[in-house]
Parts: sequence; structure tokens; C-alpha cells
Amino acid sequence: MTGKLQFTDEDLRFVAETVAPGRWRPEEAPGALRDREDLLDVMLEDDRLVDRLLGDEEALLGVSPRFVFTVLLRRVIRDLQARPYTLERTPTETVAVFDASQVRRFIAEPAIWGYLVSLLTSFLRSETITLWIRRGEHYVRRRFNTTNLDDMIALAALVSEEETPPIFKRIADIALFQSGIFSDSLRKARRTGVLARTRAIQPTLEAYEEQGRRFYRLAARPQFGEEARVLEALADQFSMARKSLELLSDRYLRWTPIRWRWFQAPAG
Repeated sequence: MTGKLQFTDEDLRFVAETVAPGRWRPEEAPGALRDREDLLDVMLEDDRLVDRLLGDEEALLGVSPRFVFTVLLRRVIRDLQARPYTLERTPTETVAVFDASQVRRFIAEPAIWGYLVSLLTSFLRSETITLWIRRGEHYVRRRFNTTNLDDMIALAALVSEEETPPIFKRIADIALFQSGIFSDSLRKARRTGVLARTRAIQPTLEAYEEQGRRFYRLAARPQFGEEARVLEALADQFSMARKSLELLSDRYLRWTPIRWRWFQAPAG
């Protein structure tokens, strides 16, 4: 579960100097750890990695986001092993639900875990897709932001059937990401009644979960093989994936530069 081939040399030097200082020269550490997947797997569980990533802002500048999310999601999996319940919050109360073992088993599955790491890294950048759309006798330029739920839903309505699966997947990814990492914002919108009539999907956890499930299923075309299996699993177990990201946010991102510098909160 290391994803080691996608780590940078600097990531691996960070592991070596944090967990085993002095064992290798800096130039030797990446090669040594790439040759020892079993050792790297053990080292990635070391608490000192999480402590340094969250406590040393300078450290975040030298490692890849994929590495950061790999380490933190591994910690979430360990947290779920250590306690039997997850928490579900409503506007009036917080309820303990004894499903931690099921959530852990789901997100610890390598394909699911790898998908969640990639999903998180995809929200570090905002890209724009530009189309010329005919309106009457004229064409107007329309820009679509790939981190905006309404934009992606609008884009899906404009492209051909063959082009919709990756857009459907992105819509579901946005719903999962925002309802997990920014669940507090969505609960606040629900609690205060700040709902927008012009929004395609209202900013509530219930609406995001419903549409996330729907669009993962729409994106899961049989010809996509293993990816289709992962998307179907996310559709079936959306709440488990969302809980894992909410735990990640609550425990390890909420008060750190990772959340307020790397990610943009959902609008409205």
C-alpha cells in the first residue's frame, strides 16, 4: 500500500531523515527505500511523519501532496482500527455509530485507498474548460471550473454521450470531496438555511451524497474495467468514503495549512 513508485526522491529522503536519521546519506535514501518496499511500508506508519508534516510548515514545501495524503490516510486507517465507532453529526446532536471496522475495511482496500489519494491531489488545482456555445445566431464563450459542481453538471449537458463518463466522475468526486473535507460548511448551510435556488444541487450533505452516488454509477461504464468496479463501490458505499475524508479533515487538516492553503472551500 505504499504507492512508492509515485513518490518523489524528496519524499523518500523526508521519510529517511524523519524516521531513520543517519542511516543513509541523503543521495542514497531514495534508491534504498525503493528497493525495500517492505521497509518503506513500515516506516510510513511511523508517528513522526505525521507529527512533522503537521507541525513543520516548511516540511510541506519539500514533499509531494500525494505523499502527504498517503501518510495521513494511512493514519486514518489506523485510527479506525483503534476505535469501534465513527461520529455522525446532525444539527442537534452528535451520534456514535459502531461502523468503524466496516469503514476501515472499505478504505483500506488498495484500489479504494489509491483512488482517494488521487482524488485529494486532484483538488489542489483548479482548471478551466472553455466552450463556445451557440445562443440564437451568436456564439458565446462559457468557462467551466473543474472544481465547481454546478459548472460540471452544466458541462455534462452540453457534450456528447461518449464524453460524459469523465465528467460524471468529476461531479461525483466533487460531491465526495466537499461533503468529506468541508462537511462543516455544508452543515452550516443547512443549519442557517443558506440554500440557493439557482444551485443545481443544494449545498447539503444529503444532497451531495445522493448525487455523488448517482454520478459514480453513471460514470461506471463496464468497458472501464477495474475503474468501473471502484466507482460502483464508491456509489454503494459513498457514506463510508465520506466518513473517512471527514475524519481526515477533522483530525489532521482542519487547523493546518493543508486545508486552508491547499484547498478551496465550496461556494455558497
